Formats: sequence, structure tokens, C-alpha cells
Amino acid sequence: MAEIKSTLDIIMEKAKKFSVTEEDKQAFKRQELEGKIKGLFQKTVDGIFDSERFQVELAGLRTRDKDLADPILKEELVTRIEVGANSAALLGMLDHVAGAASAAIKKTMADFEKKAEKEKESRRKKLLESFKRIGISGSAVLPNLDADPEWLRTRSELKRELHEEIKERLKSLPRS
Repeated sequence: MAEIKSTLDIIMEKAKKFSVTEEDKQAFKRQELEGKIKGLFQKTVDGIFDSERFQVELAGLRTRDKDLADPILKEELVTRIEVGANSAALLGMLDHVAGAASAAIKKTMADFEKKAEKEKESRRKKLLESFKRIGISGSAVLPNLDADPEWLRTRSELKRELHEEIKERLKSLPRS
């Protein structure tokens, strides 16, 4: 008579045929580290972790696998940077992640903020002029730039340029 196998036995038989390559192990490790780093950044931005706790957690991640952690940290930092919308917590994290380059990166961010403000004001004036041409004017008229496709495109382009500039500055850092 045939033996009845449990689901677990069947799964274990099938699993014996699979092996995990070194590439797969590295990919799993990277994916796990990315999740931890994203969580660390989010908890700090949300105010759950203060600067000291961020440093402690960051040091723990770096001691385990510095070569893998540093590029992921830099990627996450760049991803979270926004033109005109950075929190104090994110700027504090910048000091710990970018080290010596943080001052140059903050200057780059300030330059982009100024550029974005000029672009925003220019677009606001153009919208007011176009409203005036169709008979809409007055002190109560305020263009909604967040609904303007041209401004959204410009802001997106500024963000992309800022991210590229910061990535270049971070690449030029010596490995510590």
C-alpha cells in the first residue's frame, strides 16, 4: 500500500532540489539591509528615533556590512531629499551619512532651493498674466501651482537635477 505523505514532507522533498547561489544570498542580504535602512530613516523622520538613536543604529548597520550599507544609506538619503521640503531630521541624518561632504551638499541644496523659488515665482507671474488676459485679476487671485502641469514638470526636473548633483558629491567621497 502507498504511503500517505504530509504536505510538509512533500514540500521538504521539493525543497531539497533547490539551492541558493551566492548571488541570491547577496541579493537577499541587500534587500534585508535596504528594508532596515528605509525603516531607520522613516523612524527618524517621524521623530520616533532622535539623532543619538539614529547614530547608534547606523553604527550597528555599518559594523555588520559597511561596504553594502554605505551605498544603500547614500541612495536612501538622496531619494528622500526634496527641493524646498526637507525636515530638520533629514538634514541631521545627512551629517552622519555624508560626513565631510554634508556642508557641500547642504550648499547645493540651498542653491537649488533658490533656483526653485525663482522658477516658482516666474511661473506664478506667467499664470497671473494669462489670467489677466482672459479677464481674471485682482488681489485675491492666487494661482495654484500644484495644479499647474508646467510647474510640476519644472519641479520634477529640478528634483532630478538635485539628486544627480548630490549623487556626484557622494560618489566623490573617499571610502571611510
